[in-house]
Amino acid sequence: MPNPQGTNGYKVSPAPDILIRPLVEQFVADGYTNPEIVTKLKDYYDTDRYSFSLALLKKKRMVWGLKSARGQAHSVDSVGPTIERVRERFPHQGSHDMRVTLRQEERVMVPRQVILDYMNLHHPDEVKGRRKRRLKRSYFWTAGVNELWCFDQHDKWRRFQLFFHVGLEPFSGYVLWLKVWWTNHNPRLICGWYCDVVERLGGMPLITQSDPGTENNGIANGHTLLRHMQDPALDKTLQHTFKGSHRNIKPEIFWGQFRRRWAPGFEALLDWGVNEGLYDADDALQRLVFHYVFIPWIQQELNCFIERFNGSKPRRNSHKLLPHGRPVDIFKNPELFESRNFAVKVHPPYLTEVRDKYAPPDHPVFHLVPPAFSLQARTFWDAANYPQVGRENIWDIYLHLLQQFRDQPNNMELRTVMALSVNSNEEDESEFMPVMELPPHRQRRRVVGDAPQNTGGYSSDEADTDFEYEWTDDSD
Repeated sequence: MPNPQGTNGYKVSPAPDILIRPLVEQFVADGYTNPEIVTKLKDYYDTDRYSFSLALLKKKRMVWGLKSARGQAHSVDSVGPTIERVRERFPHQGSHDMRVTLRQEERVMVPRQVILDYMNLHHPDEVKGRRKRRLKRSYFWTAGVNELWCFDQHDKWRRFQLFFHVGLEPFSGYVLWLKVWWTNHNPRLICGWYCDVVERLGGMPLITQSDPGTENNGIANGHTLLRHMQDPALDKTLQHTFKGSHRNIKPEIFWGQFRRRWAPGFEALLDWGVNEGLYDADDALQRLVFHYVFIPWIQQELNCFIERFNGSKPRRNSHKLLPHGRPVDIFKNPELFESRNFAVKVHPPYLTEVRDKYAPPDHPVFHLVPPAFSLQARTFWDAANYPQVGRENIWDIYLHLLQQFRDQPNNMELRTVMALSVNSNEEDESEFMPVMELPPHRQRRRVVGDAPQNTGGYSSDEADTDFEYEWTDDSD
């Protein structure tokens, strides 16, 4: 006779709603299936005290109103206004990205086919423009998670005096950071971002990689010193590899995706302000106000993009040997994908020493604007009680704040800050740091068929032919 009280004679209670509901809402927004959600929830509650079955999850989702795409039953007409609202920010988004954005930001669950039908009906010219292209394929080898981190900079917004930098874990495709700042040429700044991620993760990769630009010397030196401190046997070689033109493949692929999937809508917004004469990057005051207002907002939008990017499962690609799944899942649980984590656990005092040497937190490059200017801007901001910054009002806030500064022509302290900022920015933007004089790290050359089972490759055709960029059906 079955025991009604449970396997050990005690009834196991369901996990409390106050703990489970926020997690379920997030997992649903991330696109996990019900069985996947039940499995992931076990990492967040004591399985000896609580349980949470698939049947209970389905009941809870009904009670909490977390309907699936079938339950929401959207049509081409009903989902249209929401799609157009998203298109204001991401005018060139493909059907896959649109579906993810609708799910995560609008909490709208809709089948991809409905999105395709809407776009073919209302934007047929854009559909025709999104056709598959054949590109030359190249390969990128990596043995597992955290064997290697790759970095690269992006200067396409130089006319706005805005610069980007990305750090990637190539095996999983996980984006470690995506930053916007008023420079990306200072090695101390780049090393600081590396140290931030190492501190957050508690570990570092075996090797780092970048193009030969001197802005990457900070990471090369910092990572090498950190590895040497924890493993003296490595002290004869540089623990960083510099790759020449078109050989730092994964970040180059990412920038191609970034330019298509995120940048166009925001670039158009900034171009409008420049064309209307609202912003001149050569004017010191306008540039400081612009940085103070726009950089935090753009960084917030980038964080949302990366959350979607890391949490989205791409379609299977027969040209890829890497495991298929969401980058965040592969990065955090490589053992579930027949791989392993090569991360080296970091001794915090060593990381502090490296940071103090190569990326001191009080260095001016880490200041959004000069401290005196920031203090005055915060005073104006609090007095004006601006609403939350968004694309609809950001230029208005910028213009109002700019006028507040212009109304103080006799403020000698402000004039001094402006004069100093012009000179200091030029010095801090591209500070030179020599790389350690050590023999370069060299890996055994691999060829196709030489890889072990858990080694994977990326092909450059991902940059343009991945399904994430296409409105068309597979048969097109």
